[in-house]
Amino acid sequence: MTDDAPANGTPEHPADGPPAAPPAPPAAPGSTSDAGLTPPAGAIVTDPDPATDERGAGDPPPPPVGTGLPGPIEPEFPTRATRAGSAGGVVALGTGLLGAAVMVGAVRARGDGDLDWSNYGVALGATAVLLVIAVLGALADRRAGGRAREEVVTWPGVVGIGATALMIGIGINRDDDWVAYLIGGTMVVLAAIGYLAARRAAFVVVAILGLALIYGVAFDSVVADSIGDGHPQVTAAVLVAVFVVVVTLLGWALPSRAVSGVAVGAFGLAGFLGILASFAVMRFFAGIFGGMSMMLDRDTGDVTSVLGAGGGFDESDVWWVVVLGGLLTVLWALAAAVSNHSGFSLLAIAMPALGVPLASVALAAEHPTWWAAIAATAGGLVLLAGVLLARLRGRRTQSAPA
Repeated sequence: MTDDAPANGTPEHPADGPPAAPPAPPAAPGSTSDAGLTPPAGAIVTDPDPATDERGAGDPPPPPVGTGLPGPIEPEFPTRATRAGSAGGVVALGTGLLGAAVMVGAVRARGDGDLDWSNYGVALGATAVLLVIAVLGALADRRAGGRAREEVVTWPGVVGIGATALMIGIGINRDDDWVAYLIGGTMVVLAAIGYLAARRAAFVVVAILGLALIYGVAFDSVVADSIGDGHPQVTAAVLVAVFVVVVTLLGWALPSRAVSGVAVGAFGLAGFLGILASFAVMRFFAGIFGGMSMMLDRDTGDVTSVLGAGGGFDESDVWWVVVLGGLLTVLWALAAAVSNHSGFSLLAIAMPALGVPLASVALAAEHPTWWAAIAATAGGLVLLAGVLLARLRGRRTQSAPA
């Protein structure tokens, strides 16, 4: 998956492909042939972008996408399609070296507790260079710069935003909520500016990280106290699921909808697998220390009985997490059907394939064979339905008029 991989299924790129072009009439004798500009049958022909079109009235039309000739990658992007060439590799190498300078200075800046201005100053300088280079790239002409300009804006900009967040945290060095809000808000604002300048999905991923920081701190300071800590795993699962759904829906309006949805989906997948793994770990330690009732008893005798029987959590909590994970899986499957992007398919595969085994361990299933048999039967039926749908779609495509 790349930053500028198009989300298939958009109005500009239909998922079923363009209709076949009618055959061109034979050229009249003596007329000038346009065979060199005739697109192949499977090419996607796009209209020129008035904002970037520099042709005169008598110039030939732009070459279609898919002919191997230079042209716009996607109509919704304002930049002309060109290869970054050697500029891409040079930008990546320089960004990596400046990122190394930021990390070395950040690690050493508070090595003994106090702020070491020599290391912190070097890290600040490297951060400033990254941001300045990104700004200079953004000021270049879109039509002349093309893909090389995007590389100059994107990678120094993305690394520079992360370095800025790191410098704010090290410089202030406080655990107050307002510091987290400041860091997250800075990331979101700078990422939005970078996206407007380059229209690259890497900035969307950075904005998602900033939103996740703000969302987590806001939940902890505003909502967590009113909910209580009786079911922490279920609360965390709801928190993650809501964030994934909201960000996916908001990002769907952007041309980079697939990358933003897959990025926040990966965050949600990791969160749910971590929650289920915490159940399994608690079950494991309960099996080892379950008999040590006097050592594990803190305030009342209830803790001892729970550890001995259920692993320190209600089994219904596991089922609630499984249900929420199933809803996310359905969401990703629908997104894969609409966008035709393989990232959503991988998420829809990974959640049940990794989550169900963890759930069976957390619930200490007495008959794991039944779990495997039920999963195999359900998967086989769903997969068979997919095969039938694929055959029906193929028949409709063959019977469609040319």
